[in-house]
Amino acid sequence: MSFEKKIAKLDKGDVNYYVLGEGSPVLYLHGAGGLLKSKAHEMLSTKHRLYMPITPGYDGTDFINNVDSMSKLADLTADFIASEIGDRCDVIGHSFGGWHGCWLAVNHPDKVELLVLEAPAGFRPDGKGGLDYPPDELMRRLMAYPEKRPKDDRPMEMIKCNRDNIRLHYHGGMPLDEELVARLGEIRSSTLLVYGTLETIVPIETCRILKEAIPRIYFNYIYDAAHTIEVDQPERFVGIVGDFLERGEAFLVNNGLT
Repeated sequence: MSFEKKIAKLDKGDVNYYVLGEGSPVLYLHGAGGLLKSKAHEMLSTKHRLYMPITPGYDGTDFINNVDSMSKLADLTADFIASEIGDRCDVIGHSFGGWHGCWLAVNHPDKVELLVLEAPAGFRPDGKGGLDYPPDELMRRLMAYPEKRPKDDRPMEMIKCNRDNIRLHYHGGMPLDEELVARLGEIRSSTLLVYGTLETIVPIETCRILKEAIPRIYFNYIYDAAHTIEVDQPERFVGIVGDFLERGEAFLVNNGLT
């Protein structure tokens, strides 16, 4: 399978994106390092059509005028769904993308069916965790098994710029989005929160905040994974996430009993 690159011509501006696979639509929202196409995406694409937009400003793309907050970014993404997918869809958000996905589910509940949050950023009380580490240490915290990282043609300078500068355009570096926390109870979607047992960038307090606030949320640890779960443990990630996407809340029941 190959990732097909497209451009969405939206009223607010152009959004570059990739699509892969066939089946029910799934929107994937990338993390602060930009879009890293992974084995997990390929595995999910055997049953789903993945839509993977590049957040404006990331990976060498242009910003869009007046899209300068997480809430406005979510509004842009709702326009993307309407234009390119055409109906509500399941959403997976990793880290920055999980923060983005929560805003999308709050602002546009009609656009989000199931919501998957993979170590979501934006909910770090007292500034715990984060990305502010020397490069070598940051890499160890991002991935327990960096040797599993897929081939990436993007220059390291671009990835570093994504993490250090571009993300600040949307949230100014705030560790805890209190406005969003106050609205998490508005999320109607069944939500799956996945968290690696070796996670240190997103503190465990994030999980407590989300579990207490989102009405229909299910929490799963993924063993032997750091922040980028889908790279460290693609099979485990796709096992639990794929089952949730296919069966919704029934994923809690063992397949052998249904």
